Amino acid sequence: MNTHDNWAILVINLARSTQRWQAIKQGLAATGLPFQRLEGVAGDKLNAQQLEEVFDREHAQNGYHYQLTKGEIGCYLSHIAAWRKIITQGLDYAIILEDDVVFTEQFKLLPQTITQLDSGWDLIKLAAPFKQQKAYPLAKFGPFQWVRFKKPPMGACGYVLSRQGAQKLLAQRPPFFRPVDVDFQWQHELGLVVRGLLPFTVDNSHEFESDIKATEDRQKSKRNFWLRLKHQFHLAIDSWRARHQ
Repeated sequence: MNTHDNWAILVINLARSTQRWQAIKQGLAATGLPFQRLEGVAGDKLNAQQLEEVFDREHAQNGYHYQLTKGEIGCYLSHIAAWRKIITQGLDYAIILEDDVVFTEQFKLLPQTITQLDSGWDLIKLAAPFKQQKAYPLAKFGPFQWVRFKKPPMGACGYVLSRQGAQKLLAQRPPFFRPVDVDFQWQHELGLVVRGLLPFTVDNSHEFESDIKATEDRQKSKRNFWLRLKHQFHLAIDSWRARHQ
């Protein structure tokens, strides 16, 4: 068991998304937990040079099935800013949230639960807004089941990142070539130990349109079907390796 006393809740919020900030601020205030606003990066404000510096277009061409949109690049940079905050503030971990989420009653129990966990994790998934993934129970802590996943669920709207996890990610990103939530699935490649606390305590609110989609709809991006199949095959291998390392 490892004590994690120095932590923060970091909420990623674009300067123009004032309604989102008011909504999540109200939700977090009701939990009684302290939180910080972290200004997000607006992808549509990035110039060509800034995009070139952080996005590995060539690697995406060969190793992913579409080129990221400006919104996805801005989203990834926003999460990188949160990871850097963990280091600069000397945090043991941070609960990182996007600003369009809601919480269950159990969310406020996270800090006291995390103090009971050992130090063998890097990232804890708090949400699966798109698709549930098979989970294998490891232990029970109060109302939560501590699990590992066959493959971590997509979505980066709510997760916990340890200082060790932040160091691992920042040593490799940027540049990046996949969406941030997809990168989290590549545990073996990135050297991440990804776990989960079930039931999930965070979900998309569905009250607001995605900032990523509002900037540029990724569903309209030109996609390579065969690269997508190849990507899924290699991800399955990576997930297998992560489970057996």
